[in-house]
Amino acid sequence: MNQAIKWSNLLIASMLVFGVVACGKSRQVKISGSAVERSATPAKLPSEVEKLWKNRQNEADLRKALVLLENFANENPQYTDVKVMLCQGNYLMGDGHLWLKLTGEDSDAAVKEEAVQFYDAAVNWCEAGLAMNPAFRKKVVDEGVEIEKALDTLTVADIDSLYWRYASLGKWSRSVGFTTLLANRSKFSAMVNKVKELEKQLPSKEYFYAATLRYDATSNALSPTGDKKLAAKLFEEAIKKHPNYFAVRVLYSESLLKGDEAKFESQLNYVIKGKAKSLPEIEPEQIVEQRKAEKLLKDL
Repeated sequence: MNQAIKWSNLLIASMLVFGVVACGKSRQVKISGSAVERSATPAKLPSEVEKLWKNRQNEADLRKALVLLENFANENPQYTDVKVMLCQGNYLMGDGHLWLKLTGEDSDAAVKEEAVQFYDAAVNWCEAGLAMNPAFRKKVVDEGVEIEKALDTLTVADIDSLYWRYASLGKWSRSVGFTTLLANRSKFSAMVNKVKELEKQLPSKEYFYAATLRYDATSNALSPTGDKKLAAKLFEEAIKKHPNYFAVRVLYSESLLKGDEAKFESQLNYVIKGKAKSLPEIEPEQIVEQRKAEKLLKDL
């Protein structure tokens, strides 16, 4: 009798999980336009756009930059680097500027909805970047193959578009809701595993300040069944590799250290007191992370 009840409960649990996954919101791939040969050189942006982009730590400047970058990308579709900039910029709007506006009140609904739109735009531009790869485009656009089943066509030249698609789709999924996040979990793993494969071809043997190491740390930290001790170990390893990359310390604090006030404050104070320009290529993002650290400490 007890065994029958046990199996009945397991069946119900399985049905519930299936229902949760099945109910997740999906998004359509929106790759458009004709196939274009990828430029071998980066784009030369108008000076106005370059100035706005360099000041993307300011929300108003980033919003203007995104409009102008989108116009430039539509007129000059051969530049993958511009598509990646649009992916990163839209991501920064959601994960940075709009995140900083969250108050925990009902008024957050409009901010969250806008963030969803920016994350969706980021995914779209990253997919457009991936479509610059002819083999990928043939599978996904011409043959209708699911993106995650076409990852074998990607090369190291696609790593930016691939990683930022994962990051943006992850944020989009989390913003839409838990069922969508759960439904897309296998997609995240597939993309990150491909990044892990491709990053071995890079001179540094790692991508974007140990991005895949941060993924492993975060997935363990946030998953209900994740190994929290392993997560802490991986976060510490990522910090050791890149001590002045502020985002990993903010992520560590937000996802795992809220129950340890001393470590929580220590990590965030390091960010606040640090020098954003220690990593000049991402100084604007570093400044935004400092603001996030201040908000997390204030809200503690």
